[in-house]
This record gives sequence, C-alpha cells and structure tokens, in this order.
Amino acid sequence: MPAPDLSPYRTALEAAETPAEFHAVLDTFLDAVGPFLNEVIDHLAVTARWKGQNRGAEPGSPPWLLRGAASSIASALAMATEADLTILRAHYDPPPDLDALLKKAPAGPGVPPSPPGPQAGSGTPRR
Repeated sequence: MPAPDLSPYRTALEAAETPAEFHAVLDTFLDAVGPFLNEVIDHLAVTARWKGQNRGAEPGSPPWLLRGAASSIASALAMATEADLTILRAHYDPPPDLDALLKKAPAGPGVPPSPPGPQAGSGTPRR
C-alpha cells in the first residue's frame, strides 16, 4: 500500500490563515492518512503475534516493542485530533476571563452580581 502524497496538505497548511482553515487542513489530512496508518498499526500488531511469540513476551522483547510501536502510532493520531480540537476551542470558544469578571463584580463583600435578563417574578409571564 503506497503512502499518500502529503505535499498538497503541506501547501494547504502554509496557506491557512485562520484556526478554521488550519482545522480543515488537519482534519482532511488525518482523514487521508488514517486508513494507511491503521493498516500499519494492524500490521505491527500481527507481526508482534507472529508464531505466538507475543505470549509471555518480556518488556524490551521484539513483540513487546512492536505492540508499543502500534500503540504509539494510534496515540499519535488521537493526540493530533485532540490538538486540533483544542486550537479550535481556544479560538472560537475561549474560557471566560476570570480577572475581567472579578473586576465587574460589586465592591461590597458577600454581594453576588445580578443575573442577566429579567428577574424571576417580575413583569408579565412568558408563554
């Protein structure tokens, strides 16, 4: 199975200007290489089990190392996806600025800030 040509993804990544564009490139890249890498993972797992050599394999032995390599590739794919989503969330859904919220809080101790919108029990009930 030939490896996919990655040059279009590198070109698109260089052209990406926003986190959304970056996400689109990375997501498409992961979709393209995922099947290939999953085949590599499966092959390494089969290789680790060749002729039952994995049974009772000690740390550092070839079967143990092959299983570890397969696991590392799978972890790398998951980490890339997590990084991609973290970048998107940080840009488009950032956590609230707690310092700014504290500066807006009333000066008196023990006085909670007023909730936004109409107060319960005031005005005409909504239907």
